[in-house]
Amino acid sequence: MHQTATTDKPQIKMAPRAMSKPAPQVTTNRTRDDIETVRANNPIEQVIGRYVELKPSGRRLLGRCPFHDDPTPSFVVYVHNQSWYCFGCDIGGDVFRFVERIEHLSFTEALQRLGSNTLPERHVTHALPPQVKSVPMLELSDEHFTLLTAATEVYHAAIFMQTRVLEYLAKRRIDLDMIRRHRIGYATGNDLAKYFRFRGWDPEIANDLGLINESRGEYFRQRIVIPEIRQGRAIYLVGRATQKYQRAKYLGLPGAPKPLYGLEAIQHAKDVFVCEGPIDWLTLVGWGYPAVALLGSHLKQDRISEIADAERIFIVTDSDEPGRKCACQLAETFGKRARIVPPLPNVKDVNELAMKQNGQAVFAHLVEQARATIR
Repeated sequence: MHQTATTDKPQIKMAPRAMSKPAPQVTTNRTRDDIETVRANNPIEQVIGRYVELKPSGRRLLGRCPFHDDPTPSFVVYVHNQSWYCFGCDIGGDVFRFVERIEHLSFTEALQRLGSNTLPERHVTHALPPQVKSVPMLELSDEHFTLLTAATEVYHAAIFMQTRVLEYLAKRRIDLDMIRRHRIGYATGNDLAKYFRFRGWDPEIANDLGLINESRGEYFRQRIVIPEIRQGRAIYLVGRATQKYQRAKYLGLPGAPKPLYGLEAIQHAKDVFVCEGPIDWLTLVGWGYPAVALLGSHLKQDRISEIADAERIFIVTDSDEPGRKCACQLAETFGKRARIVPPLPNVKDVNELAMKQNGQAVFAHLVEQARATIR
């Protein structure tokens, strides 16, 4: 049963936490430890400060975006989880992603540039106040989960007023039953701050989670919002674009560690299906497969143990070249347990296949082919 927020006003408390950072692609010449060492040696505020004049604003740093004409600062650096996001461009990432974009480099080249410390010195970040310098990593508390769960319910209630969004989801074979079961919602951009003020909740906790920005409003505005629900409460949110101006198709919640989607439902399953995105995950679950979504193309080491009980892991990725590379990397990670589902015929992904006649039957046939594979 999905819980909504309680009526008691929560007392917001901050506790130390270890945030998960976006996992870059591991190259053949660098181990994951090498990459994390480079990351640790290049604090994001120092690297971005070489290109952008940053000024403290509460627990964040603000500046003018280097990727578009930005008369009003819309570029935010989140020191506490070492990430950045531009509310004008609708893009963001970690320190590697910033260097890739600003210097027009591949990930490998950005890694080498950061490792050799050859980035230009262009700007000096304004001195940070003590509360920013010493911001500890935050561990999600009950109050964080309360606000995330409340946001999920606000978004879920709003989606039933969005005929166009419901029609889009129906076209993608995501029906009302799935919307209700998975608490899928829609962020209008107007509801969340009003509701939090009505409840009397401290806006700072919403800012830390990344749900609301002081100057730009709701993070997921005009996006379909898909939550990860565990033990009746939301622990993470992903927003799917609905507007052409939204350059990033998917946005993950910036202030919380990224989980495996669907983990609670696959406990004790002998066969587990691993896919990349939340829409493909919803499709697989709707077909009755025990599935998890990576929310990307990489699996972090600390997530592998979460599906250790599975005897066989079926890898379902996009049919394009990056998807096939992702499948091979995941197969190496899982070893003998891995089964790569053959490329989907004439479609990019599982959800596109679902829109085809007999798509579910075609996928079942591909699964049987993968099941017969011996590694």
